[in-house]
Amino acid sequence: MATTGDDLPLGRLPDTVLASSGQLAPQRRRQFLTGRALLAGAMFTQYGHRTLPAITLSPSGKPAFTDATLPHFSLSHSADLVVLALCVKGEIGCDVETLRPRPSWPMLAQALFSAEENRWLGEHIEPLTGFWILWSLREAWLKQQGRSVWEMASVAINPRQSSFTATAASGGQLWSANWQGHAVALALPETTLPPADIIPAENWTCYRSTSPRD
Repeated sequence: MATTGDDLPLGRLPDTVLASSGQLAPQRRRQFLTGRALLAGAMFTQYGHRTLPAITLSPSGKPAFTDATLPHFSLSHSADLVVLALCVKGEIGCDVETLRPRPSWPMLAQALFSAEENRWLGEHIEPLTGFWILWSLREAWLKQQGRSVWEMASVAINPRQSSFTATAASGGQLWSANWQGHAVALALPETTLPPADIIPAENWTCYRSTSPRD
C-alpha cells in the first residue's frame, strides 16, 4: 500500500513500462507508476526479481505475469491511495474506495444492488459508507474473475448473512475492511486469509460464496 506522493524507486521498472506511462494523463501516470513500483518492490523482496517481470493482459484487460509460475496480483487505486495484493494460491482481486460523497449512489444502488442490499442500506447508520463497502466487494470479485465493471449486477451481497452469490458459478470468499476512511475489499481463494500486517485482522469481515459450483 502506498500513496502517489510517496517517493518510490522506479529503478526496477523496465524501460518499456516507463515509456508506456508517458502516454497517460499526469494523475493516472502517478497512479500507474506507483502501482508498478509497489509490485516491483514486492517481487524483489519476496521473490528476488531485480526488475519487474513481464506482464501481459488477458482479452478482458486483466494484467498477469507472463510467467505463470509467478504469483497472481491485483492493483487498485482511489484518489492518492494505491493498493497491491499478491496471492500464490490462485486468482485474486482487490479494490479500494475512498469514502467520499457520490450524489448518484442511491440511484446506482437501486439499479445494481439486490433488494436485500438496498434494505440493509436503508437501515445503515452511514448509508454512504455501506454503499462503498458493497461497491468495493463487487469490484474485487469482478477483478478476480477478469470481468467488466458493467457486470456489477451479476453479484449480490447479503450483508446480514455475510455471504454473496454470483451468476457465474464460483467459490472463494470476499473480505471487506473499513479502514482509515477507505473501503478495502479482497476476493480470495478459499482458505486464504487477508494479510494482517497493514490492516489488523479484526477489521476484516468475510463473505462466503453461496453460488452453485460447476
